[in-house]
Amino acid sequence: MDKKKTIWFDITNVPHVNFLLPIIRKYEGEFEMVFSLRDFAETKSLFEKRINKPYIEAGQHQGGNKIKKLIGLLKRIITLQSQIPYFDVKISVGGDSSSPVAWWRRKMAVTFDDNETSPNWMYAPFTDLAFWPKFISAERLKKQFFNKNLYQYNGYKEDFYLADYQPDSAFLDKLPFEHYVVVRPENIKASYVEGRQSIVPELLKELDAAGYNILFLPRYESDRDYAQGIKNIYMPKEAVNGLDACYYADAILTGAGTMAREAACLGVPSVSFFAGAHLLSVDQSLVDAGKMFFSRDVAQIMQYLEHAKDSFFEYRAGGIAGLERCKQVQQEILDVLDQQIRAYLKSQN
Repeated sequence: MDKKKTIWFDITNVPHVNFLLPIIRKYEGEFEMVFSLRDFAETKSLFEKRINKPYIEAGQHQGGNKIKKLIGLLKRIITLQSQIPYFDVKISVGGDSSSPVAWWRRKMAVTFDDNETSPNWMYAPFTDLAFWPKFISAERLKKQFFNKNLYQYNGYKEDFYLADYQPDSAFLDKLPFEHYVVVRPENIKASYVEGRQSIVPELLKELDAAGYNILFLPRYESDRDYAQGIKNIYMPKEAVNGLDACYYADAILTGAGTMAREAACLGVPSVSFFAGAHLLSVDQSLVDAGKMFFSRDVAQIMQYLEHAKDSFFEYRAGGIAGLERCKQVQQEILDVLDQQIRAYLKSQN
């Protein structure tokens, strides 16, 4: 009997856990699986909660210093090369450290991404199949060396996993309030943020003064300091399912692009105060469509919330907004992925 083929999943950020779940579920039982995780924010705790498989820990977030980032990247590549066992296909979101390892071992590297402003040229040449939304210019991606390996789908990255989302009916039982807004800080330590300060301390004070209940999801331990003196605030001791936090919220206010897009795709009032110099193309498309509000001005955000109050309870009436579209996006991606993986494996026999 032929030995089972192996897929290696490399997970480096919290949203990657939810994103990769549909692929893991599709191939579970048919393929052996290897997992590697970077120690960053709630990545490990969410993985242990939602997937709960053995994993190899490799690397940590290196902050905003570019030299430290480069050293950390090289160290992680070396760690992965030495610790990841045999595999046939590697799948990741991004892939600056895992794709070079797959290339070195002459194995198929699959990546997903939607951030055209990142230095994607660092992993593009080592990637065999790269999935990107059509909202991003193909010409811009080709300049980053995504050429014959590029597949662009008609939707958002968040659509892919929202297609399977089922709200946890007990989620609100874990919170001290029924109605709330979510606040998730910016990634101030990211390389794309230069010289900007977080607006979260001021935002929390204004929300508190206006009587909003706040579910605060700090990114770093230091973010907890922002909550000092705020009365109507709750910080979970353990990682929460961000999708449930979005679905049951009255509004999402976040410096994280993923959560803003999740809320927008779910039909929840979505506010982005992304700290990068420019919005990503996927975010701008949602702003242009009126599904997301963007501002780093706290007064403007508070004004938007006041106007959005009328829609706080409307979006749940028809179930999850855009679910049919999400399912179409997921099926498109899974069909292409499966076709390419099987063609590759057949070529190796």
